[in-house]
Amino acid sequence: MALRTVKPPGIGSASRHVAYTGKARASAPGFTLIELLVVVAIIGALIAIIVPAVSVARKQAKATTCLASLHALGQGITIYAGDNGDVMLPGRLPKLDACNAYAELKGGRKYRPTFIAVLGSAIGVAPFADPQACQTDIDRFGEPGDRQNYWHATFVCPSVRYWTDERNGCYGYNYQFLGNSRLLDPEVPDSYKNWPVPMTRIRYPGSTVAVADCMGTAASWPVRERLDYSNNSRDAQRFGNEGFNLDPPRVDATNGEMAKFDRTPQSRTAADPRHRKRAGVLWLDAHADARTLAGLGYQVQPDGVIGFEGDNRQWSGQGTDISWTRSTSR
Repeated sequence: MALRTVKPPGIGSASRHVAYTGKARASAPGFTLIELLVVVAIIGALIAIIVPAVSVARKQAKATTCLASLHALGQGITIYAGDNGDVMLPGRLPKLDACNAYAELKGGRKYRPTFIAVLGSAIGVAPFADPQACQTDIDRFGEPGDRQNYWHATFVCPSVRYWTDERNGCYGYNYQFLGNSRLLDPEVPDSYKNWPVPMTRIRYPGSTVAVADCMGTAASWPVRERLDYSNNSRDAQRFGNEGFNLDPPRVDATNGEMAKFDRTPQSRTAADPRHRKRAGVLWLDAHADARTLAGLGYQVQPDGVIGFEGDNRQWSGQGTDISWTRSTSR
């Protein structure tokens, strides 16, 4: 049988066939400068769209995490009241001496714990890695017994994750109406200004602020004059200073109470709209959401100073716009 040569499909005559050589590759057209510039411009436009969206998503994620932490603390408030005769927790135990008052917390004895540290026991989370029983004790991180740092994420807002000092904390408590354990008379250990406060005194728990993001006493200064947070600072002009004390919108500057009532100049704290101009808020019935300063009743002056003449209907527990004074707690 005679053998035949079969041409592969698509191959024509020898005159039409072009071999694939290095010269042919070199002659292939590339991108022009204009085309490259167009590609770079498109990539830049995509980045301009994507980066802000990612930033917004990150901020929203932090705000959501903050609200989840506040909700957990709200459950702790309910548990604490149930374990303590239906009484609200104190803002911070008063100073009697270098080792008193103290409380047994999850993790050990702690000198003058704030409200949020006390809640650690209720929710089963130790607030400090090395709690100290006396003011003069120094923990393994070099912090004194009354200025320790929270170590667990539950006690720190992710948007200001470095605000860890127990005094200059990121979450503040509505202490004036729910548990002001400061002393009227330093010589009388149980002369609390407004504590204990029974749960039954609160008529509207679902619309009463319990805890919220707090900017500290920087609220008393214009926005441009506020100073950055500093862990162990006592500078009233700084963000976070006395942040565990959350003053309500209306404060009686003569007969009332505020974070720096007996100092000159007087300075008050306020909620901090750190989450896209809103503050995370825990209500006394344990639900949490985000509100603007105006929505919480604060009086915000044109320069950003938080005034004293706000509206306390969401703070008093009675649905009434009153300032706390000694007479209102009787």
